[in-house]
Amino acid sequence: MTNSLSLSTTPLPPFEQLHILKAPAAPRRPLTHPRPFSFFLLPTELRSRILFFLLCPTPRLTIDLSPYNHLTSTTRLNCFLVSKRFGFEAYHAFYSSHTFRIFQIDGRFLGKRTSPLLARLPVHYLSVMTSLELRLGPGWSNPPKPWVVNERLGLEHCKAVRTLKVFLEVDPTSPIFKGFRLEGGFYTNFCGTLLRQVIERLSVLETVEFDAYPSVERDGALMTRLLEETKKGKKRVAWGREREWGDSLADKLEMARVRAQRVKGEAKG
Repeated sequence: MTNSLSLSTTPLPPFEQLHILKAPAAPRRPLTHPRPFSFFLLPTELRSRILFFLLCPTPRLTIDLSPYNHLTSTTRLNCFLVSKRFGFEAYHAFYSSHTFRIFQIDGRFLGKRTSPLLARLPVHYLSVMTSLELRLGPGWSNPPKPWVVNERLGLEHCKAVRTLKVFLEVDPTSPIFKGFRLEGGFYTNFCGTLLRQVIERLSVLETVEFDAYPSVERDGALMTRLLEETKKGKKRVAWGREREWGDSLADKLEMARVRAQRVKGEAKG
């Protein structure tokens, strides 16, 4: 008698042949391509806001003649080539939002025949700029030949510049430069004259903002001369974020301390 409880010896089908129940697939919707939307159908204020986010990253750029401009600016300037109308609105957003250096400081662009950045730009770009920078310190023993304020520089066309940023890298009147600098206040007079000429050619300039590296003293000979030229030009004085100079009591005490240390060092010398 055969045992009714014996296991079946029938082999199972391969896994690939098993029929697995699947939920019915949802019907596919036909692919629809989004309709193009004209950028110029947007209101002017909204277009300007979009261009601001596209062309004006945070923090703002200080643009100068540099071999690395293709990494920072060129990719953004490509949108100028979309169309004539788009380029018109784009250049206004770009050139009115960044700071542009008046004279180049990169050693590869200090040749006698090398023109500054402003001299290379057309008038309609210059006319929308709102902020320029004058960086002093490079070439303190022999100022670069292209650092000349003339009509070719085009400052007269900067009809919207209301802020001039002056940054001092070094002050050659410091005792540490003794024996290396040209005596007689050469560099101080050069910078003072340069600043005066720039201020005179910026017709709507309102504020001159000063900043410097830690080695530069606020009450040093160079800063004193630059402040005098600013006051003669009847411009408002402001202070940058690098040193955060100001007119508070703490700033005045710090200036008095530095002045006392310098007098003490000169007495010992």
